[in-house]
Amino acid sequence: MARVWTTLVLLAASGCVEEHAAASEPRAVAAAPALAPRREAAPPPAVAAPAAAAPAAAAPAAAPGPVVTIAAAGDLVLNPHALRAVLDDGEGGYARLLAGYAQALGEGDLAFLNLEQPLVGDLVPLDPGWPRQDTSRPRRSPVLGATPPLADALSAAGVDVVSVANNHAYDQGYEGLARTLGELSRAGVGAVGGGPDADAAYAPLVVERAGVRIAFVAWSEFFNQRPSGAPVALAARFDDARVAASLARARERADLVVASVHWSRDFAPGAAPSERRLARRLVALGADVILGHGPHVLHEVERLPSPRGDALVAYSLGNVASGMGRTYVTGQRPRGFIHPANVTPEARDGAVLRVRARVEGGRITLAPPTAVPLWTDNNWLAAQRGHVPHRVRVLRLADAAADVRRERLPRVARALGEAVSLE
Repeated sequence: MARVWTTLVLLAASGCVEEHAAASEPRAVAAAPALAPRREAAPPPAVAAPAAAAPAAAAPAAAPGPVVTIAAAGDLVLNPHALRAVLDDGEGGYARLLAGYAQALGEGDLAFLNLEQPLVGDLVPLDPGWPRQDTSRPRRSPVLGATPPLADALSAAGVDVVSVANNHAYDQGYEGLARTLGELSRAGVGAVGGGPDADAAYAPLVVERAGVRIAFVAWSEFFNQRPSGAPVALAARFDDARVAASLARARERADLVVASVHWSRDFAPGAAPSERRLARRLVALGADVILGHGPHVLHEVERLPSPRGDALVAYSLGNVASGMGRTYVTGQRPRGFIHPANVTPEARDGAVLRVRARVEGGRITLAPPTAVPLWTDNNWLAAQRGHVPHRVRVLRLADAAADVRRERLPRVARALGEAVSLE
């Protein structure tokens, strides 16, 4: 997406999500009941020789710390073509769009994704923007939107937390972002990355699962639009001290800190050195799990050492669902000029990354991560020939056509890297 703000911009948890407001405050922990004092036994009678002492009972092994599973996915970014296909599918359109993603989630997973579009589309006209083949006309940034029922579909699919901190956050202006946060709150989906003021924008969103407090913070490298009107969500430029303060607050309030980062450039083949340096800096500042998104393709997952034990960074989790790669045909090379956004098959790859974390005595241990590959099924070419209605839906790659599975599975594995096992 075109960069308008090149300075790295930080957003964080939404102050508009009432369901999670209490969770973001320090929680009172009930004190353990005091043990009754041990009664002293009466002295034994004197005997000629003391009896042999019974062997001391072995102390019971301490119970292991609780384990939580973060099920993280990438961008939900429907351009106007894909959105129209979903809306034309009737009341079940969003549910059918996300059915394969929902099937990839496990029971008890704390599900997270990046919501890269407002949940309204009636304030600023939607625009697919580039790509365009007519290079004589100026390139436009896409303007995205959706409708409020998408919030309900996310909740029904099992999504717990979304980030709205991305370059399309202001596509429908300040009002659009405010309404988006309100719709997410109504549907019971936590939102991180926007708020009524700068303090709310930087504050962590804390969710408790299995007795473990997980804090989410989020920020975006840039925005496509410069919004006008009353400020509903404010952003501050990336500032090392401000980032450190935000992560310090998250560490104080939670046992595990998850940082969502919208960075990189469209269809970049891998993580940039600057992103790798930033990931290490964020771990040093307090992040335990870093979830990257933005380039719309899968990048490597890397385990890092941490002052708290283990840390992990997923440099890009690709797309959950999009309209990208719509002209791609399995096994065929494109002919002539076709913009990468339309033909890149990697933009139709995605994954649900499972990060299992054990928190014990302030130390964090991460199990080897696993991932469920996803594939966005898009019949745009057949629809253009008039054969079928245009439909877009997310599938588990295991449920895709055989030729798609054969081609994409090894490529997904290679993109995610050796640290990840595919489910």
